[in-house]
Parts: sequence; C-alpha cells; structure tokens
Amino acid sequence: MLNQNHLLLLLGLAGFFISGAAQIDSTCPGGVGHLGTNYTIVGDRSNYTGFVWVRPSDDLYVVTCNPNCSSVAGYRATNDPSSILTIESVGNIDAGTWNIRNADETGAVGVCKLTVAQTPECTVSGDRDTDALDLDTALLLTVNVTDYYCSELTGLSLITGAVLETLKVNHNVSGVTSDVINKTVSINLSSLGDVRVRFTCDDTSYNLSCRGVQRLLKSPPQCNISSDSDTNALDLGTNLNLTLELRGYYCSQQAGFDLTTGSVTDVLLQNQTTNNITDTVQHHSFNVTSDRFGDVSVTFRCDNSNRTLSCGGVSKLTAATTTTTPGSTETSTNNSNSSMQTSSPSPSPSPSPSPSPSEGSTTPKSTTSTTESSPTDLTLGLAIVGLPVFICVLALIVIACILQRKRLKKIGK
Repeated sequence: MLNQNHLLLLLGLAGFFISGAAQIDSTCPGGVGHLGTNYTIVGDRSNYTGFVWVRPSDDLYVVTCNPNCSSVAGYRATNDPSSILTIESVGNIDAGTWNIRNADETGAVGVCKLTVAQTPECTVSGDRDTDALDLDTALLLTVNVTDYYCSELTGLSLITGAVLETLKVNHNVSGVTSDVINKTVSINLSSLGDVRVRFTCDDTSYNLSCRGVQRLLKSPPQCNISSDSDTNALDLGTNLNLTLELRGYYCSQQAGFDLTTGSVTDVLLQNQTTNNITDTVQHHSFNVTSDRFGDVSVTFRCDNSNRTLSCGGVSKLTAATTTTTPGSTETSTNNSNSSMQTSSPSPSPSPSPSPSPSEGSTTPKSTTSTTESSPTDLTLGLAIVGLPVFICVLALIVIACILQRKRLKKIGK
C-alpha cells in the first residue's frame, strides 16, 4: 500500500500536470505565426505579483512586468490577469512553447506552442499545351516553389483536378528554402481541372494558386454547323434553323456553349455537368435581322475559361443581293409611251368638202390646244426617260407641225 507521503506526491504531480495542461492553449490563437507579421499570444499570469514572458528558443525574458512592464525591442505586453504578449515581427527564433514565469523564478506557466511559417510563391510549367490535352497521355510538370519555411515538419503536394500528387513528404528546413521539382502526371478525367500546390506546415495546409499553368483541359471539342437555308443569300425576316453537332467535350466543373451570329450571341447550353466524354446535337432557330449578318462562331465554356472552336460547315451569314425591281422599270416605260402618245398628232383625215366658216375657226383652236399641251408632255417625257426621248418627241412635234401646215394650205385653197 502507498503511504501518506507517496499519495501526497502523486496527487501533487497530477495536479501540476492537470493545471499545466489546462492553461496551455495550442491555438495561440491560431497556432501558426507567419514570418515578418504581427502576432499576439494571450496568457494567464496566474497569481504572480511579478511575471516575465520567456522566449522559447533561448529563454530570453522579452517582457518583465513587476508591476510595470518593460520589454526588449520587438515585444510588448500588458499587466493584466490575462496578459497579452505582442510579437511585432515574427521570426523563426519565436517558434516553440512560450511561458509566463514568476518574477521570483519559483514557478512557470506554459501558455502555448507557436509554429512559425512562411507560405511560398510558386510557378508551374508543362512540356506541352495544357489547354489541349489528350486522354491517356503523360504530361511533365515542373513546379518551382520559392521561399517557404516551417519550424515544424513541412510538406509539398501538387493538385491537378481531383488528384493529389506528393512532391515532398514531411521534412525539416533550417531556414527559408526553395525547390524545383519535376512531376509526371497521367492525363485522365480525374486529373483535368484546376492546378494548385499544397504547402503543409505541421497540421496546417495552404492551397496555393501558382503562376503559369492554371488548369489542365482536354483537347477542344469538334463541331459542325449546318442550315436549312442558303446562308449566302438570306432575306430579312427569314426563319433560319441552324443545327450544331458538338462532339467529344468534357468539363470537370460545368460546361456551356454559346453561338454567335454577327453581333448577336445566344446561349445553347449552360451549367451542364458532365461525367464522361460527351456528344450532343443542338438546334437553334431565329428570325434573320441585319445584326445577324457576319461571322458564325461557337464558344465552349469550361472551368472559368472560354475557348472559340474551329467549326466546319456554316461560317458566315450573308444577305441576299439587292436588285432593281421590275415594277419600277415598267413604270418608267409606260410613262414614256404615254408621253409619246400625247405628243403624236392624229392621223390626217381624208379630203373632205371645204368647211363652213364656223368649222374653219375651230381647226386653229384645235392646233393651238395641241401645241400648248405639248410642253407639259415634253417636260414629263424629259423627266422620265431623259434626253433621247426628248429628241424623239421634238422630232414628232416638228413633223406634226409640217403636216398640219400642209393640211391648212389645202383647206385654204
């Protein structure tokens, strides 16, 4: 059996470990301080009248409060029951478990474990066009990771689509480090999509968006466009039906297609989810308007990127050629004939007995009437058919005058 002294010793040790565990906050708050940034740690100073904040790497008293607080450069703290330590610029020397110690050095309280990290910059490049990849092929990616650090175990991984590829597994670095790593990726449906680099520091991971290759995309879909009308001679108002055959497309997120005719863009498919290589036939109808004339193109939307496809078949919508309508020509001809008929004299009548004085006075009036109306007809003929018709009409008038004069001479005799 345990004697009383052993029992008291065990109870004291248990109390010490329980008390220490209860006062250590592993979040610090957050657990990871980044190099060069401001960071705060909140700790209970317990019942100490005077206390110090102790840096873990070298046991340096960075702040002493007894009762007023004095500190070394780069640190400051408050003298409260929950004292707040501020690290003005985190360095790798600040990594480890921070303590609050009694000023008379009779006790210490563990506060938290601080992990120090620096997230890297990264660039990803490939040995081929990553926007036009064929399935079941190999792609060599070069990952350049610069200026990373972790005071604990660190790791690097490459994410392509839904596939995680390990670049470096849990390793230690003594300072800020850079690496260039080559990785061969097998292209399949799972590996298509966004490209990321994952940086792991202790239990915290960061997915980094790198420069260079942003995503892996399958080779573009094939497309063909056909029509139920002659697209090289379209009249306004025609109801045009276009058929689009889209073959061999896939998108790891949501796919869509747009059709552009002239300056008008229509959505064919939107937010479509595909689980495999897909084919589709789309029919699109519209009334032809002037803004539809021009180039015809199809855009494939996938994973926040747009690609204009090279399609076969219909590539342009063109208006029918405009010609002079037959009606206007006929109208001009009819008006010309009318002018000619008005200006032409009536056939000379056969010889007749000498007219009476009253009849003789009528003839000059008829001649005068015909002569007065001819300028109007002449002007009309000139306006409609132009100079050639005018000359013809003038000649007919002269002939009519000669014939009329002869007729009058016969009557006078």
